[in-house]
Amino acid sequence: MKIRFYRWYNALLGAILAFLGYSCSDGPDEYGTPVEYGVPTARYEMKGTVTDEHGAALQGIKVTLKVETDRNPYEPVDSTQTDSQGRYLMKVNQGVLQFKGVKLIVEDVDGEKNGGEFQSDTVNVSAITPKKISEGNGHWDKGDYEINANVKLKKK
Repeated sequence: MKIRFYRWYNALLGAILAFLGYSCSDGPDEYGTPVEYGVPTARYEMKGTVTDEHGAALQGIKVTLKVETDRNPYEPVDSTQTDSQGRYLMKVNQGVLQFKGVKLIVEDVDGEKNGGEFQSDTVNVSAITPKKISEGNGHWDKGDYEINANVKLKKK
């Protein structure tokens, strides 16, 4: 008798939970917005060149993307180094660049190897309008964006 009760109870509970789960994502809310689970996201391509004051490309310069969070004033997201033409490229596959405080930190980490020591510089990425490359799916996927940030470093 007890086992039969638990089987009916589990079947009824499973049906109720399934109904509630499907009804949450079934249609639009009272404002006409589709109800979906997830987090808005976009893919960003950060790129640019790092040169000296005279326009010569600087190789081996560290470029770090940092985001302001509640836990940490600027938490690193990604970093790379410039190539022989002074170019850098970072692909961020999150909606992280939608935050208000996004900085690009550019610093000379190799000393004299690239023709001298250069002062660090900071670029406010939040102030740069990203160029939309492709559309998303119209829901949580906001698409692909490109942000160009060219930096000229001064010698120390």
